[in-house]
Amino acid sequence: MTAMMAAALLLPYGAAQTQQIYKWTDANGQVHYSQREPDSSAQAQKLDIAPPPPADSSSSSADATAEVARINALADQMARDREAVEKARQEQAARNLQLENEQLQNELLKQQAEQQKQKQEEESNRTIIGYPLPYAYPYPAYPLPHRPKPYPPDPGPPCQPCQDAASQNRRPALRRRWLNPIRHSAPRPPKSTLRREALSAGAEPV
Repeated sequence: MTAMMAAALLLPYGAAQTQQIYKWTDANGQVHYSQREPDSSAQAQKLDIAPPPPADSSSSSADATAEVARINALADQMARDREAVEKARQEQAARNLQLENEQLQNELLKQQAEQQKQKQEEESNRTIIGYPLPYAYPYPAYPLPHRPKPYPPDPGPPCQPCQDAASQNRRPALRRRWLNPIRHSAPRPPKSTLRREALSAGAEPV
């Protein structure tokens, strides 16, 4: 404990010149250190303390630089370790996601296969009731008759422009006569004309 007290007194007074410290022992046998000489009758011992050697600035600077470099290297190593851990975590997460997707896809394919199999079993077990086809009599193959082509329609007289209202009123009757030439035939000549033609042909008179 005495040595610790002495060190505590010596540390604040490290100067370039020699320091004087007084050491004495009191009536109780306790040792004391002080820069002042004691007032009591106890005999004090004077101690000369040499100042500590000055610190080397170059060595201190080199040590500080080395310490900074060591800290920077340690920080870089820690950063690389964190990046490696994060990269490994991301890769593992991607692998887990891929495995989950493959598992889901396999389950989906399995369900589809089971549904298809069940559907085929239901179709195979289904009872189909059918009726026999009617009996076809063996008819002889005759050639089809020739279908005559229709005659071209009678074009009739050419159309003429209407002259008056009377001609407009007669147009429907003339048109019907042209469309049905059998019904609306030409007027027969009188009997005298027919008799004269018969006599000229050598027929006996009636």
